[in-house]
Amino acid sequence: MMYSALIVDDEVMIKRSLTKLINGSGHGFQVCGEAEDGGEALSLWERLKPDLIITDISMPVMDGLELIGQIRSRGLEPEIIILSGYDDFGYAQQAMRYGIMDYVLKPVRQELLEELLAKTADRLNQKGRNRQERGQRLRECRETAALLADYLWTARDPEALQQLSGYVRQLMNRGLPPAQCAERLEDALVLAEAELVAQSGGKLQELPKPLLTLAAGAADEVLLQAGRIIKAYSEQIRGMRSWGQFQGIQRAVQFIDAQYTNEHLSLSQAANEAGMSDSYFSRCFKEELGLSFIDYLIRLRMTKAKELLKEADSKTYEVAFAVGYSDYPHFSKSFKKVCGLSPNEYKKRLGQ
Repeated sequence: MMYSALIVDDEVMIKRSLTKLINGSGHGFQVCGEAEDGGEALSLWERLKPDLIITDISMPVMDGLELIGQIRSRGLEPEIIILSGYDDFGYAQQAMRYGIMDYVLKPVRQELLEELLAKTADRLNQKGRNRQERGQRLRECRETAALLADYLWTARDPEALQQLSGYVRQLMNRGLPPAQCAERLEDALVLAEAELVAQSGGKLQELPKPLLTLAAGAADEVLLQAGRIIKAYSEQIRGMRSWGQFQGIQRAVQFIDAQYTNEHLSLSQAANEAGMSDSYFSRCFKEELGLSFIDYLIRLRMTKAKELLKEADSKTYEVAFAVGYSDYPHFSKSFKKVCGLSPNEYKKRLGQ
């Protein structure tokens, strides 16, 4: 992993020396810019966004502490090391309040700089891992919420509970304690609720928060609470909809869910299953699900495709065929439109 560094000092020889040492350190840092005062450094930082800033304190125009304050006020957290000729506790104390990594007196020894760069690289690597984990957690939560909302909107309570149960078991298998599993499950329920409120045109009433007890002692207890939430959602949804019409649409949805791999699956076939004319079915389908027939079918196929792509030995062209696409470019285009990534990019993000 390569990281960028910005050096800020009004002494030319110090900048040159630091640049040479950093570029040759072997810890993955490359100097991307040099500045002689805080004002110039701030402009460079806004343009280059370096991972590490090494700055003096005493400089003209804008000193190092003011520079750090300006950067922190913008909400970003680059690693910062201060090199100073002032052995002043007041300076060090103020610098530490800004969350800098270290405060080092000049002249800095090469061995100490190597040690600082190694420590900085470790911190940056950990930040990268944390971002990746947060991204994966958010994607999983959104995917779970989307499926959950679909199941609840079509009154498939057992499938909704099965989805939640699978999610919790997946989290437990990773070694997460029940309290953290409950917290992530609650996030998925909140996102699903927001989707359901939107689909109902605001008619669905939000349930009281918090939804789950975060100190739950076991996965079964978490799922028991989640089951009560699902029942409450389902009762609301059933009460606000025309159930006779819905039952016909539900039969069609079950038919679509079973036949989605058929490339030639059509609206007419689904309408026939619902016992409706094509035009009436099309209108009722969108009213009930909030999606047109074709949008629902594409979304279902892409959801199934994502599940298949998670398998380590899966091939993208085989997945396309498995979910009803003989035309791979059409599949890839549809996948990217729905998921924001191409099938290959999605597999790479999964680390496969």
